[in-house]
Amino acid sequence: MPTIGACPVSVVLMSPIRLVKTVLALLLAVVCLAAQERTPSFRVDVPLVSLDVSVTDAANHALINLSQEDFSIFEDGQQREIKSFSSVDTPYNILALFDCTGSTREAWPFLLKSLNTFLTTLRPQDRVAVLAFGGGTSTILDWTAQGAEPLNVRMRMPTPLCDQTDFYGAVAAATDKMRDVSGRRGVIVFTDGVHGGIPSRPTNVGGVTTARFVDPPEDRSFVSLRRIVERSGTSFYFIAVNTDVSPSNVDAGDLFPGTRYTPLSLYNLQQIRSRMEQIAYASGGGIVFAQRNSDTGLLFEQIARDLGTSYSVSFTPSATADGQFHRIEVRVRGRDIRIRQSRDGYVAR
Repeated sequence: MPTIGACPVSVVLMSPIRLVKTVLALLLAVVCLAAQERTPSFRVDVPLVSLDVSVTDAANHALINLSQEDFSIFEDGQQREIKSFSSVDTPYNILALFDCTGSTREAWPFLLKSLNTFLTTLRPQDRVAVLAFGGGTSTILDWTAQGAEPLNVRMRMPTPLCDQTDFYGAVAAATDKMRDVSGRRGVIVFTDGVHGGIPSRPTNVGGVTTARFVDPPEDRSFVSLRRIVERSGTSFYFIAVNTDVSPSNVDAGDLFPGTRYTPLSLYNLQQIRSRMEQIAYASGGGIVFAQRNSDTGLLFEQIARDLGTSYSVSFTPSATADGQFHRIEVRVRGRDIRIRQSRDGYVAR
């Protein structure tokens, strides 16, 4: 039997009925062939896996004069070639992204003081930008380097921006702002991680039907955002407030329980924290939790110290998209040294 493409075609003509069948067969063959020609072919680009690495000696002094030759990187025990390397002296571009919604408002005085203290730690080659976000984003300070006069940021609540929360949109906007920036890139996010569009499903608790946030893999918008972050080459560091491990003093029902924990509020807060942790981990950044408003200064100092004394390395992963965790180990030549890496592995998606 002859074929067109991969579709078999009967061409036996013996009667009008068979003629009709033959014409139909030919039409189906053409449709089949056209469908084959329209089938797209995809080329999978394997992104680099990046991470920041800090190295200290036995006295906990940062070692800041190392070169690429001092580093080795291993994936699941197998050495990989370092594709890119940035020394400590490489300029750092830091975007400070601040949640201005009501749940974080009481922390803003402490936050502003912490931010300006943080700015004094910037080196001449570093640049900083400051954005506030709620239902959208507002630029407080565009890319600026430390000059002769110390930077001093003043912020006001850019209402009505702060009346809603588009956390996912703010993270995506941060990746857009960093896309064309050269040098090392980091985003520091001060937030409770709440996103106004997290999908939920009805659940019955004690005979009462209420809504519970879905898990991250079921949140399509979040899955898409995480993929954007993974490919952005930008590290996200979170100072997280009002989470289940750093509860708010504000009693706002099922989302922010204050001193009143319920199974539902705890579950939803865990879902929110999980999303922040996944973004931080996917980007090679980190997350710290503010137990009190006054903690923000110390946490800013911690992140600034990490960024200012870290190296950035990346490699091409060998793993296919198997959904499995693959361990990363960074080794540095020398004795009595301590290595802290921003991530210890990745999940191949």
